[in-house]
Amino acid sequence: MPTKTIVDASVPNAGRIYDYLLGGHHNFEIDRRTGDRIRATLPALPKVMRMFRWCLQDVATQLTYERGFDTIVDFASGLPTADHMHTAVAPDTKIVYSDRDSVCVEYGQEILGGTPNIVYFQADCRYPDLLLNRPEVQEFLGGKRRVAVIYWGISMFLADEEIRHIAQTLYDWTAPGSVFAFYLQLADAVDPTSSKVIEMYRQMGEELHFRSVEECKELMKPWVADAKGWVPMETWHGIEPLSPEERQQFPQGVGYGVYLVKGE
Repeated sequence: MPTKTIVDASVPNAGRIYDYLLGGHHNFEIDRRTGDRIRATLPALPKVMRMFRWCLQDVATQLTYERGFDTIVDFASGLPTADHMHTAVAPDTKIVYSDRDSVCVEYGQEILGGTPNIVYFQADCRYPDLLLNRPEVQEFLGGKRRVAVIYWGISMFLADEEIRHIAQTLYDWTAPGSVFAFYLQLADAVDPTSSKVIEMYRQMGEELHFRSVEECKELMKPWVADAKGWVPMETWHGIEPLSPEERQQFPQGVGYGVYLVKGE
């Protein structure tokens, strides 16, 4: 997962590149140059990244309006810019944003500007209990443990053993009826185009990890997918589909979203 601070302009940063490819302004020239190289290799990638964000907004709407959750804990949140999750939730929803990068958290708090019912803490998503058990978080949640937890667009930065630990920790901490929204990113390391992008990230010091849906299901136990199952991003509700030309750039597909549930 991204480990370098977003304020270090000497090297490209995965989070800032993501912001640039989304059309944001929280990036440096070195990020834009790297982002342009990635875009030249995968021209459809900016659209795919926008699809990530559209999916996240849909998740926020589904969890709060359709499934009735009034409390969300989001890990590896990045910068909560204007189209982030808090803009799509039902009124009075409580949100805990978090990120490993302290500077990202500081910027995030500034962007939010005291928005009601939202807090932003520094936390490493690989160790969710360290955030969930903080006294400030417990106070903000009011002791509630029937919550919706989100890990969206971070799977490629997590090793298998880290996903396994996250899933078990969240299952043990949450109350029955909780939901774990998770997004699995796909790539074919053998595909020449994907290999180039993976190598670019490796040069930034970011080792990427990809796995199949079946492999991820094993890692996520004892969580179980709801009736919707693992849904390809290309068919996610309300998402603009990839064109045939764009689809050719992602022979394995883009990824899958899932609502994992803890039984009552």
